[in-house]
Amino acid sequence: MDAIPDRSGQPGAGGHEPEYEVIGGGFVDDQPRVTSFSRGSEPTPAAVVTTALELAWQDARNSLSSWWFWLGCSSALGLAWGMAAAMFAWMQSLGWFDSAVSSAMYVFMAGFLALAAAVAGIVWGFRHAQSSILVRFLAATIRGVAFAVPSCVVLLMVGLSTGGPPALAGAAAVVIVLEVGLFGLMGGGARACFASTLPAGVLAAVVTMFLCFGNGAFTLLLLPGTTETGGASVPVNVERDDAGRITAYECVGTLHAVEVAHTERVAWLAASNPALLLGSVGAEFVPPDHDLGWVLAGLQFASDGPSREVPCLGGESSDGLAPPVPVALTGFAVQAGFAAVLTASARWRTARRVGAP
Repeated sequence: MDAIPDRSGQPGAGGHEPEYEVIGGGFVDDQPRVTSFSRGSEPTPAAVVTTALELAWQDARNSLSSWWFWLGCSSALGLAWGMAAAMFAWMQSLGWFDSAVSSAMYVFMAGFLALAAAVAGIVWGFRHAQSSILVRFLAATIRGVAFAVPSCVVLLMVGLSTGGPPALAGAAAVVIVLEVGLFGLMGGGARACFASTLPAGVLAAVVTMFLCFGNGAFTLLLLPGTTETGGASVPVNVERDDAGRITAYECVGTLHAVEVAHTERVAWLAASNPALLLGSVGAEFVPPDHDLGWVLAGLQFASDGPSREVPCLGGESSDGLAPPVPVALTGFAVQAGFAAVLTASARWRTARRVGAP
């Protein structure tokens, strides 16, 4: 074996030290690293989730201990109630609602609370974007629960005073938690996409405006273009549900021309709107014969297409129709897609910034 060269005669503090090779190519990495685990010692998924929950609780606890957080929640509740009351009064003045249907204000307030949850979620996620994706989502969900509890209580009070279905308050609480979580991921992703706050804020604002308002406006603009002429025959052996909607039928006779609107082509775009999404979820908990049941189920009818309103379209009976897809699942999927795109973009841009010379 070759002897280690003796450098005792050379000057310097390292003169008596043996030769060595600097690990890492001379670059100093002072960032915290995750301890590498040997085979068989990797953390289990349960341990990963437990650690993420602990970090998420520490992150969310800072918000829950701040009076600014609770002031924002109280302001959102008051604003939702005020806008719902104003909207109900305006529509009642136009004769759209009978005074007996005072529960319409209850429905409007639930929708505005869903919008408020989305806006609050993206703001909170924007301000707490330093954590990992899982921790960020869990922390946002905890904040969503903190906002959903008083929202559910207030909604129940409004529902009991107006005669609205109490189950809608429970559906609203679930949607509020999910909206804060998903929009929290969007806000964190938008913030991580840029090193500067200004362009990140602009991106978060654009996403919020589109998902909360723009998608519904675009759907209304596109609806006239879905109208076309189709062929329909005569339905027989018709079966209806408690609300009078046709559920089953058979077709006989020759086809005759009818004008139909293929709303299913654009309804998916509006499904990601938090207020309309809440209505679609709430429709499952409201009796079908309720005065406002048709309002809550309107988006689902639009996503089902014209065959639900014009039976025997194209000579096809109910047996040949595809089962309807819950429009709420479509809405959550679109929102999750936005969150995934923003998160992936943030990781890619962060990697580019770190790798840039």
